[in-house]
Amino acid sequence: MSKEPATPAIKDKQANPITIGIVMTLVALLAPFTVSFSSYDGPHLDGLYLSIIGILWNFSSSPYHTSLEMTNINILPVVIPFVFLRLTYAYQMVRFYKGRTTKKRTLALGIVSELPFAILLIPFFILSLLDSSISIMLAGPTLILLIVGLLIIRLKSPPEYLETWAELYEETP
Repeated sequence: MSKEPATPAIKDKQANPITIGIVMTLVALLAPFTVSFSSYDGPHLDGLYLSIIGILWNFSSSPYHTSLEMTNINILPVVIPFVFLRLTYAYQMVRFYKGRTTKKRTLALGIVSELPFAILLIPFFILSLLDSSISIMLAGPTLILLIVGLLIIRLKSPPEYLETWAELYEETP
């Protein structure tokens, strides 16, 4: 009696590091990195506000207007560190699928690449607590890049290498 593997057939196929790099780079540049939702109760700012921000674009919606804009060229120097972190994670995924780094380090860099967005939103959260006209404000990173990386790792097995860098330096008795 043979037992069939519980993993899907898609996992048996080896992943191409270049394809993973392209997918991760596109997600890093096009996926939103933060979403904020707020509700105001005041004479001039009454209603619900939604803002979704990506590196190359910005979407905002309120009772008064809805807009989708490309990132202003003057803002690009401000977003360069974020672009760098997101693209570094994409590159780390390529390194992982080439067998040059570990899964643990790749996932740690994925988390670090999303942290700045959470850290930057802390002052806005504190201001919303101090402002009585804001009845609710929720903001946070979308984690889409991290989730896509986790899904790729889960669905596409990395190539198996016979030796890791640590094994190369082990002394045999």
